[in-house]
Amino acid sequence: MDLSIIFATYHSEEILQKSLECYCLIDSKYQWELIIVDNANREETKKIISQFKDKLPIHFIDKSEPGKNNALNKAIPCVKSDLIWFTDNDILPNKSIINQYVEFAKSEPEINIFGGKILPDRSIPKWIDVSAPSIKTALGILDLGEKNKVIDADAFWGGNMLIRKCIFDQGIRFASKDIAVVNNHITGSETELLIRLQNVGHTSMYLTEAEVRHQIRDEQLKLTWFVKRAYNAGGGYAYNNPVGQNKSIYGMPRYQIKIFAIDILKAIIKVASFNKSEICLSLMKVSNTFGKLVQYSRDRNMNNSDSANII
Repeated sequence: MDLSIIFATYHSEEILQKSLECYCLIDSKYQWELIIVDNANREETKKIISQFKDKLPIHFIDKSEPGKNNALNKAIPCVKSDLIWFTDNDILPNKSIINQYVEFAKSEPEINIFGGKILPDRSIPKWIDVSAPSIKTALGILDLGEKNKVIDADAFWGGNMLIRKCIFDQGIRFASKDIAVVNNHITGSETELLIRLQNVGHTSMYLTEAEVRHQIRDEQLKLTWFVKRAYNAGGGYAYNNPVGQNKSIYGMPRYQIKIFAIDILKAIIKVASFNKSEICLSLMKVSNTFGKLVQYSRDRNMNNSDSANII
């Protein structure tokens, strides 16, 4: 086996079907497997998977614990190859993606982490400022140029990253700490792992040819969706960046509380401008900071609970 592909799925059967149809178009001289973890244990998902069992090398796992990271961790022991490509159920691979990753991994044996370009699968309305970092994060857009290069691992998104299995053979796994999220999605959950790997010396490379397309649904082009997504991103940031020695109130850093108040005032001003693009970005900023505060407070409560249990 030359490459193992892992992704978790949670509802979204229409999205999943479109992705699997795209996997059927893959043209590769290498052996590969597709490990899918159902994170919702739905009969509808099983029906979709069954339609592709004879077309794709699928290994299906259901009844996973809640949370994307738990799903990925459950799949890792099932891997049969030395290369693991982690992606999402709404990602459309290019037909040469397996050849690209396997051959680059062979040519760069000292590098253990690879990632590639992620572009939207449709045009984006003009009011959505795709040049803004928060919008790129929300839509999962990653484009670091047209040259392959060594980069920091935390620049990658979970929709398109490859990690050598030898890393997981050391017992390393995705973190499974509880986190405040909307719709079961931890924004930045893979970042925590990538930062850990980077801190112990693992090198990462961006591959411009390893390009995928991210399915953008109609609801993902609404202002309310961007606000919810920003909240998740804020929780993900707090998840990856503990309070430490910063002064806090109920676990929430004082400086973040101040930022939250300022964000609210700025948002009020932007709302008065009637500029939808600016309103979207300002409300996302408020929601992002609020997500951080909620997660920091939640971490404090969890730590207090753990201490009580020890006593």
